[in-house]
Amino acid sequence: MNTQNTAVPNFVSVSDLQRNYPGILKQLKKSRKPLLVLKNNCLEAVMLSGEVYREFQEKIVEWEEKEALDAVKKYEKAKKADKLIKMKNVDELFE
Repeated sequence: MNTQNTAVPNFVSVSDLQRNYPGILKQLKKSRKPLLVLKNNCLEAVMLSGEVYREFQEKIVEWEEKEALDAVKKYEKAKKADKLIKMKNVDELFE
């Protein structure tokens, strides 16, 4: 990998990562972009800076909360319209 380049490439080999971990990590933090780690030209891992990872985690939590609120709203709407279905057992969900 060319370490003089100011931008992190989209991918890096495992051996390049082993040889220049500090430089690659510095550029990874600076670029805020994911880095694909390849081993024998196959995707082995994806690296993110800690800050970007935390931002992704926050977005996931926000999305999950939104989905839960949407589900509650759908339930309340169906209940109000008297469209809830009573089941005798869980197997009925998969019929």
